[in-house]
Amino acid sequence: MKKTLAIAVLCALALCLISGCGAEAAEPAFADVSAAIDAAVDTSSMTEADASYLKGMFGLEDGDYRDCRVLITGVGTTIDEIGIFCGRDAAQTAELKSAVTDYLQLRLDSWMPEYYPEEYPKLQNARIYEEGNYVFYAILSDEGRDAALEAFESCF
Repeated sequence: MKKTLAIAVLCALALCLISGCGAEAAEPAFADVSAAIDAAVDTSSMTEADASYLKGMFGLEDGDYRDCRVLITGVGTTIDEIGIFCGRDAAQTAELKSAVTDYLQLRLDSWMPEYYPEEYPKLQNARIYEEGNYVFYAILSDEGRDAALEAFESCF
């Protein structure tokens, strides 16, 4: 009886340890992710997009995300832009990724070839990244985009 109980306890303990191995680490704080990207990319000429921009360009209302920060160029000579969204759960995160995908397609579809043709490759090479409940996109030079992505990924 004692031997059977001891084996059952050991099996239960082993099961707990094994199930704990696959547990995911807690997501980083939104402010930490944002700060990491700011440290990797020069955002000094960017301004934070307001709620009307998010509604008009992404179709997003305040309750459609847990946290959000979109920085758009404040200078008319570049199209540099980054956006970080955090959803409340996987379903909301999927909706955010869809909104960002649609937004980038809108930007591509409405691009005028004569408008800063040297900036167009940034838009063509824009990327969306997803990690946990975070969605991040970057419209930057290849070097800027790579640095921003490295900073983003380092937070997880």
